[in-house]
Order: sequence, then structure tokens, then C-alpha cells
Amino acid sequence: GGFQEIVFGPNNEVLTLSTEKRFFTRAQRRAIAARDGGCTIPGCTIPAAWCEVHHVIPWHLGGKTNIDNGVLLCWYHHHSIDTSGWQIRMVKGKPEVRAPLCYDPTQTWRTTGNHRAARPEFRSRQARPPGA
Repeated sequence: GGFQEIVFGPNNEVLTLSTEKRFFTRAQRRAIAARDGGCTIPGCTIPAAWCEVHHVIPWHLGGKTNIDNGVLLCWYHHHSIDTSGWQIRMVKGKPEVRAPLCYDPTQTWRTTGNHRAARPEFRSRQARPPGA
């Protein structure tokens, strides 16, 4: 068993979709992919189909498995996020990132913007990873 909480907005858009389990559901992954388009780290061109969902607040520290706490990261950035100096936070349901000091001496939080892979001209060219 288990439960899944869904909160809808005034136009029936999904505002929150959460689960008590650690792993994100397909529906959550689709919602996060639609928002992020690909890896959240600026400059990374890996599309959503090749990304993993990362808990911004780690699950083992009480972070919820919901779309407001999940962002897309490619395999490399997902497995190096805790040691690379990149930081991610959510502001009003959208991810912001801060680059390591060596990349950005101002340590400015930046919105992730429109991922290259999410733009219409690139959608038709995206290949699906093996086994997807």
C-alpha cells in the first residue's frame, strides 16, 4: 500500500504530486521533465530522457518525494552533486542553481532557464537511451 497526494490548481493543473516512497513515480518524472527539459546544471546538454531525478533536500534527511523537491540531473551531475560544489534550491516551484566558486566568483543563484533539449527544434532529434 501507500498513498499519493495530488494538489490541483484553479485550472486543473497539477501543483503538487507526492509519494511517501523514495523513488519518483512515472507521473512525477514526466512533470519534472516538462518543467526542467534536461539536466538542471547550466551548460549541460543532456535531455530529460537521459536524466535521473534528484531530491533537492535528500530523502534520508526528510526531503519529500514530490515535484517541488525533484530536479533532473544527468548521471554525471547526479553522482557528483554532493562533492562538486554545485548547489540547487527550489524557489516557487522552480530550480535555481549556484555554481562552485571556481566557475562563479560571485556565487549568484540563477534560474535554470529554458534547457536546450526542451526547445521544439531539438525535441524531434532526441534519441531515447537504450532500454527506455
